[in-house]
Amino acid sequence: MSDWHDELELALLPLEDLRVDSIYMTFVISNALSERGIFHQCRIGYAEDRLSRMTTAPHCWVELEQGWCIDLRLRQWLGDEDDLPHGVFQPSDYPRARYQGTALLVPRLDVEDLKAMTNDAYCKVKLPWLAGQAVAA
Repeated sequence: MSDWHDELELALLPLEDLRVDSIYMTFVISNALSERGIFHQCRIGYAEDRLSRMTTAPHCWVELEQGWCIDLRLRQWLGDEDDLPHGVFQPSDYPRARYQGTALLVPRLDVEDLKAMTNDAYCKVKLPWLAGQAVAA
């Protein structure tokens, strides 16, 4: 994992224990990424555990450039096992899981709504800057 992806995963930790489903988690993460101008695509579909054949649907996650994904909810539904993805990851590192989905349009939410949805955990999310991003004065 790159240093930036490690930092991103650590920055998202305050959201990990929220009791929200994958769609709301995706809304929150997407809005945080958008605030930083980080290119991403939200997805809705399903995820399958190829070993147990269990699926979770609908399921939402975030895709980043170069094939990276963000999913903080899959283990909630398919089991808290190390060979199932969680956090920021490359799907190829987790062959046990299979994602299938289409683009999901995420609404722009204001900070007050995001704070309310997350019991103020949103305020603790401090995303890292991507190399090459301009820092606003």
